[in-house]
Amino acid sequence: MAWYEIINHSLSSIFYSYGKLITRHKRKFLLCPLLLASLLSLGVICLTFENDAIYLFTPPTSRARADLIYMEKHFPVDYDDFIPSRALTTQEKTGNLYIMSADGGNVLRGEIISDILQLNAAFQAMEVTIDNNIDRFNFSSICARFNGQCLPEFIISFLSYLNENGDNFLISYPFTVFPNGEPIFLGYSLGGVTVADDGSVVSAQAIALNYILQSGTPEQDTKALQWEEAFTRLVESWNSSSRMAISHLTSQSLSNELLAMTESVMPLMIVTFCILTSFAVTSCIMTDWVQAKPWLGVCGLISAFLAISSTVGLLSACGVAFNQVVASMPFLVIGVGIDDMFIMVASWRHTDRRLAVEERMGLAYSDAAVSITITSVTDALAFCIGAITPLPAVRIFCLYAGVAIIFDYLFQITFFGACMVYTGQREADGKHYLTCKKVLPKDEAPSTSYRIWCAGGVSTTVTAEEGKQSEQIITQFFRKFYGPFIVNPVVKMLVVVLFTGYLCVAVWGCLHIQEGLQLKDIFADDSFARKYYQDQGEYFTEFGAAVSVVLDTNQNYWEKGIQNEIEHITMDFESSRFIHGEKQHTESWVRDYLTFLSETLNTTNVDQELFVQLLRDEFLTRPEFQNYNKDINFNCEKTEIESSRFVLKSTEVVQSTDEMEFMSEMRHKADSASLSLTIFSPTFIFIEQYVIIVPNTIQALLIATGCMFIVALFLMPHPVCAVMVTVCIVTIETGVIGVMSLWNVKLDGISMINIILCIGFSVDFSSHMTYAFITSPGKTGNERAMDALHTLGTPILQGGLSTILGISVLSSSPAYVFRAFFRTMFLVMLFGLFHSLVFLPVFLSFLNTILPRKTRPTPEVGEIQIEPSRQANNAYSPIPKDNVEDTQPLKNKGEHSSVCKEQVYILYNDKRISLDSVAIKETVL
Repeated sequence: MAWYEIINHSLSSIFYSYGKLITRHKRKFLLCPLLLASLLSLGVICLTFENDAIYLFTPPTSRARADLIYMEKHFPVDYDDFIPSRALTTQEKTGNLYIMSADGGNVLRGEIISDILQLNAAFQAMEVTIDNNIDRFNFSSICARFNGQCLPEFIISFLSYLNENGDNFLISYPFTVFPNGEPIFLGYSLGGVTVADDGSVVSAQAIALNYILQSGTPEQDTKALQWEEAFTRLVESWNSSSRMAISHLTSQSLSNELLAMTESVMPLMIVTFCILTSFAVTSCIMTDWVQAKPWLGVCGLISAFLAISSTVGLLSACGVAFNQVVASMPFLVIGVGIDDMFIMVASWRHTDRRLAVEERMGLAYSDAAVSITITSVTDALAFCIGAITPLPAVRIFCLYAGVAIIFDYLFQITFFGACMVYTGQREADGKHYLTCKKVLPKDEAPSTSYRIWCAGGVSTTVTAEEGKQSEQIITQFFRKFYGPFIVNPVVKMLVVVLFTGYLCVAVWGCLHIQEGLQLKDIFADDSFARKYYQDQGEYFTEFGAAVSVVLDTNQNYWEKGIQNEIEHITMDFESSRFIHGEKQHTESWVRDYLTFLSETLNTTNVDQELFVQLLRDEFLTRPEFQNYNKDINFNCEKTEIESSRFVLKSTEVVQSTDEMEFMSEMRHKADSASLSLTIFSPTFIFIEQYVIIVPNTIQALLIATGCMFIVALFLMPHPVCAVMVTVCIVTIETGVIGVMSLWNVKLDGISMINIILCIGFSVDFSSHMTYAFITSPGKTGNERAMDALHTLGTPILQGGLSTILGISVLSSSPAYVFRAFFRTMFLVMLFGLFHSLVFLPVFLSFLNTILPRKTRPTPEVGEIQIEPSRQANNAYSPIPKDNVEDTQPLKNKGEHSSVCKEQVYILYNDKRISLDSVAIKETVL
């Protein structure tokens, strides 16, 4: 016997004994899991939520995060002298506004400007209290300042001047100059600008106001957060004018919206429970009221919910925070639990209903428990592999889902098994599933109404063939209609053509998939934060985030060669299509200082001492150059420059592919420069996910596929099964990735989770059907395909449909995250069902001549399955060898015979044999 046969046979024997053990100790197996789940669920009191989107959807060990640490150390933000272009994060404590005209017209009209100034005055006058009204403060006391003024005073001053002198004031863009000669940059403040031929502004569609707050200390952070909440309330209640359309955002918006979406999905659990309860109950109902088991459907759902509550409780107690992505985990686990339940019930129904409950449980577990063990191991393994990804959102989801799958498996083989015993005993006693009263079999029903609504069970005159479990309508469909249809030669050729077309479309889609999760996609469709980012993409597309280029080592700035090299590097960056290349947009202290030296000394050729002295004492003290104090780090004695930077203005990059190209190009220029450079932009933190998503997805797929092959090689009855399962993983994955790109689902952290899920589900679908085909007793490929469909077609279809129903409530979710989860999971289920019920039976039938033929494993039980004491109910169990009366000598040692007056089954050489003769040999193994 080959090693894979030994493993498979051993698992079957172990679960056969375990199934009988559950029958003997059913109460313990029912109550102990409930007690365990109750204790673990207490951990939810420690439940915490992680709402930091930057943390969840960006890699914590990325180059951008390392560069951010460097920038915070060498170029820290000073909120008492704050320069927006020197900000290190896009998540400053702030209240942001985009103000548009309600009619879509020019926002620089007098009446709109008056309304904006009135709104600003309300913000300035707004007082916030904390500590029970003891500490009162307003915006001016906590604002970030520039040149002694709160931001956004410069744009408010501009609007005030424009409101008073609009007819006599010509606005240029993006730089304009007040009559007093003070320059002002409007690129970040005016959006949707229309410029005349002479460079003057004709109209603007939006104005941006940014109320930036001080932060960093606990007291500052507390005050800033309180002010932001008051800011949000004021904006939402602002009704002084219908002429303005306002979108707003604060630093808390991201986390608050994530929390709101997580909470909003919880009521959908109730809808899911109702839908799946109806489906599970309906699937378990039969016209035989004794064999019907609707309560098992409910118990299967309860088992899944026990797994979910235990997982959330355990991981919460361990300090693993819940988040928006994990909120979709329950829908997945419920689907998996229902799938396992259908497999268990199907295996029970394939046992002879005349057998004793203990024997039927043993036989059902020897088949179903092995199957769900394989799928649970592969699912959990897929999530373990997913947990190695650097994206915290994916890692945490995989941790929750993996633990939930393990708990679901444990509760299925314990709690649900005990429920099967109780239901099986009711069936053996011939009791109605609803009233639990003993009823007559259908052929003994006294009336038609009794036969329709009450009758069921096994007749006392039943034959062996009639002792088989009644088939459901869908099972009859697979046996009588679908099986013969799918093995028809013409249909098989059509399936081959369909599969070829499927692969072509899938590969084409894979080549056109888009990458990355944009910030606006994290929010719900009706979220005010999403509207803010949509307005940003519509009106403020010309100027993007600032890019800092840091010379991170000590350089001889006074030398002509270094000066030329720095200028060459600066011009190289300015040549990028992602950078505004005009010199007026680049803030370079080296460039302006050399101009200063040339104008002051008529030369730039000075020694180190004079170079540093003039820079420190004259250049940086002038008002027009004071910004550069933030760009130069002197040593303690201020005699040397340890590091410095120049700042570029990027163009607004909208598409994720362009964002990735932008960051890659900037880094390539920095890495290939002749001087040591560090390149940083606040947007790089979020763009970093685009760089890792493809290689990490490919890595997870390759590792998971290899691991699935190894697991299948050990747990399935033949290596061919492992090969077929691996092929199905590859083709299903290809289909899901390809088609999801055609369904507007991008390759991001969310879809990466689903792709990892796809691996586990691919194994589920393919392993069931391949196992059933390999172990089919049929001789030809068509016979084996039809037998496999008859055996497992129904539970596979029910399992797939139950998962689709479980996640269907997410299809109409207002959040992209949940819709993407539904779409990819729907594709996984759809393609998994097609592979299992269409492609696999056909292709396996083609390979029939090279595939092994293994009988389905049966436990080593040699006794005749008959229990005279319960013959009235036609329940059978092994009779002791001592109670068998020998009727004739036997040729083989270890055999004896007994007389039985009806047809029964025996187990001989791992085969279940039906005998019609009155004398039956019993093999004692």
